[in-house]
Amino acid sequence: MAFTKHDRIRAALDGRQADRPPVAAWKHLLPEERAEGDFVEASVAFSREYDWDWLKINPRAVYYSEIFGNIYDYDHYTGVLPRLVSSAIRSPADLSAVKPAGVTHPVIAEQLRVVAAIRKSLPDVPLIQTVFSPLSVLQFLVQGLAAKASNGANGAKNGSSPDADLTVLHGILQDHPRQAHDALSAITETLRNYAEKAVGAGADGVFFAIVRLAREGALTREEFQEFGKPYDLQALQGAKNGTFNVLHICGPRVFFDAAADYPVHAVNWAARGGVNPTLAEAQRRLDKAVMGGVDDGVDFVHTGPTGIRAQATAAIAGAGLGKFLLSPGCSVEVDTPAANLKALRAAVETVAAH
Repeated sequence: MAFTKHDRIRAALDGRQADRPPVAAWKHLLPEERAEGDFVEASVAFSREYDWDWLKINPRAVYYSEIFGNIYDYDHYTGVLPRLVSSAIRSPADLSAVKPAGVTHPVIAEQLRVVAAIRKSLPDVPLIQTVFSPLSVLQFLVQGLAAKASNGANGAKNGSSPDADLTVLHGILQDHPRQAHDALSAITETLRNYAEKAVGAGADGVFFAIVRLAREGALTREEFQEFGKPYDLQALQGAKNGTFNVLHICGPRVFFDAAADYPVHAVNWAARGGVNPTLAEAQRRLDKAVMGGVDDGVDFVHTGPTGIRAQATAAIAGAGLGKFLLSPGCSVEVDTPAANLKALRAAVETVAAH
């Protein structure tokens, strides 16, 4: 039989053999992410250029914190993050000001229009909209505090570092747990309602990203169990009608067992490098599909087309044609050579040919 993209994804999620494994990659689309129409056009073009089996919609990384009042300068980026101009949380007392935002909020409404527009242009492509975990959003919201701690009076002008953000987040969780829980509840309500509307607008599900927090060296397991997972599960309820929900656990030394009972259809993580479970190990531990198998970030760039093809071939051989979707373990770099992406896409055709 001839498999459509939806057929191929459904087979992979169900553990049935299709003609070949589904494959896709994703990256931040700069500078197009700044404007709604440009972002839609760039997302559609990216999907069509590489003929991906699904499209992970990859909006600007800070739109979640914009919902709650952070302001950014999109004329000045560091990596994929625009410069923080002002933060909604300037002191721990401001945590109480974080309130739920409705789906008519301009930023949320914009992203719902994005989903609907991409669905209209790509009717035959499975779509998953990126949603950060509530605690990940809170970490972005405390960037102003982290910048102040790093730079004194200059504050957000000079930005903060990931280590500073994490240090400040730790301090809030430890010293202001009640206020943190209140803020997380408001963020969770917002994200739950947004996820529901995103599925209603045309997304097949969500790509639920825990941004470098569910791992050793970031949170303790106790912190994750108190401030992370309960809110994640609540937020994911908004996507319960989705047919293609993915959990992304970002970074090295992840708390992988925490993924076992998340209500998702697939789990994506960095399976290479020896510090996280391999695809085969994860398949033994999960009742969900696994997504990954090749390098991400700068490693995807430096590996080159031949290396990417070899990694993809090895991943397919190790994971088989059942509950497996081939992809990087996270976003690839903005300047990733097209040849690398084409090598990833071409790797699954070898399987199909045999």
